Amino acid sequence: MTDTVTDQNEAIFVELVAGSWKRHAEITRNTQTDDLLVGAIIASSVNQGWALIDLGSSGSSHMLRFDHAASRTRLVVEVHSLAESLATAKVIGRLANLEIGFGMRVDNFSQVFQAVKTEIKSALLVATEPGVITVDGDLSTGYVYAQITLLVDLDDYLTGPLTVDYAKLQAHIGAVVHSLNKYLHGRLGQ
Repeated sequence: MTDTVTDQNEAIFVELVAGSWKRHAEITRNTQTDDLLVGAIIASSVNQGWALIDLGSSGSSHMLRFDHAASRTRLVVEVHSLAESLATAKVIGRLANLEIGFGMRVDNFSQVFQAVKTEIKSALLVATEPGVITVDGDLSTGYVYAQITLLVDLDDYLTGPLTVDYAKLQAHIGAVVHSLNKYLHGRLGQ
């Protein structure tokens, strides 16, 4: 083999290895985007005074529950990745269902439950469309929740491969919590 052929083969080999690492990094980034956002949601919520009281994950679905003791309110955030495969993410984006719920502890839960019973029953029929606010109650804790599902592109919250736009994330979650709080207060007549 001549030096030229050897140099060409080595250049091709180096190019294949570099391309493999680039694709590997892209696949890894795609599968970790929802995890990265979950961490950012936890950090930004704790910075705003919420205490993380529950956390669950099944890989592509993550559930977070926060408590704000002073106001007797709760925040529930669920992230369900719809694009775990890179092929899907390239076609539709890194879409996820983002479910946000805001809950208030009510002292007269049984009265409130009767008042919103029809709405709670309708919530048992899973809302498959984004933007629909439903009301639910947790009899064991006495909390009533208003919740909504939004269809989001997780890339909208990234400023780089592993960098989160915390201000945007906080603003979006804060706006949803504000609206759900207002809705729930209006619904409960408070």
